[in-house]
Amino acid sequence: MRFMILLSVCVACAMSMTVRAQEPEGPAALLEDWKDAARDRTIPIKIDYAKTIDKPTPVVIISHGLGGSREGLAYIGQYWAEHGYVAVHLQHPGSDSTLWKGLPPGAGMQAMKKGMTVEQFSARIEDVKFALDELKRRNDDPSWALHGKLNLDQIAMAGHSFGAITTQAMCGETFPNGKSFFDPRIKVGIAFSPSPPPGGDSKTAFASITIPIFYWTGTNDTAPSTISSLKAIQRREPFDATAKNDAYLVILTDGDHMVFNGRLTEQPDERPNDTVWHDLIEKGTTAFLDKYLKRDAAQGKYLDDGAFAKEIEPKGTYEMKKGEGK
Repeated sequence: MRFMILLSVCVACAMSMTVRAQEPEGPAALLEDWKDAARDRTIPIKIDYAKTIDKPTPVVIISHGLGGSREGLAYIGQYWAEHGYVAVHLQHPGSDSTLWKGLPPGAGMQAMKKGMTVEQFSARIEDVKFALDELKRRNDDPSWALHGKLNLDQIAMAGHSFGAITTQAMCGETFPNGKSFFDPRIKVGIAFSPSPPPGGDSKTAFASITIPIFYWTGTNDTAPSTISSLKAIQRREPFDATAKNDAYLVILTDGDHMVFNGRLTEQPDERPNDTVWHDLIEKGTTAFLDKYLKRDAAQGKYLDDGAFAKEIEPKGTYEMKKGEGK
């Protein structure tokens, strides 16, 4: 039951969401459907990448929230592609937009509950592992559009809401009975709207994570009260419980659940700070990726020595801590 409540907060409210249109001068996008024959499961994929790649490029796997799709988090995927990364958006069948499409909002919300299961969580984990294997296979395939363009020794994972839970799991969160889904191919993680563990013991759940993680949330980062009782303040628990890994936390003042997924300011439910927040998300997460995947000292200094904190201060709070022994 606790797990069901936890997953319910991952509702992406995608029924009212649109995504930022891809600018003509922006990065290229590759849309493919990858078939996992072992599970008889097709994973829709969207890959954002620079139109010119002159050397193998680090990769970021992106996992959407409940009811979302490979089109979610478009703003950040495109930004990362413009700044030296290949962004691979996964769509998770069974917890994606097919749950609600064609239904009225109320019915759609009820239908999305079908995606809030342990089975769907497990399927997402397998989707990520399959995608990692498939990226290796395709990168080695001379006929693939991005053949040889990926640096698969430098892979990050990012996700929003249910995708954040998926990311936390792949980064090494420990689940009840000591279960871990950690994959060493993932070098760093970014969790938008993170969640505490289903059992409530954050210290135990996050004690085994050894890779750097950047957590992002907001003071209004909650789901509707009819869906979940999780409070926004609880989203900082994963950060508070980390010890072995470097960890960062941004809490956007008045930031809500959907700002991280890519709601646009021109939507009817616009928020006046969306553009500013997206700029901070883009700059902060890219500095994080650059520091740990590219070993960029200047970006590390920007992140750690106060410059980024000064940019955050008017719109939220920023915390960081080094892992044990650092």
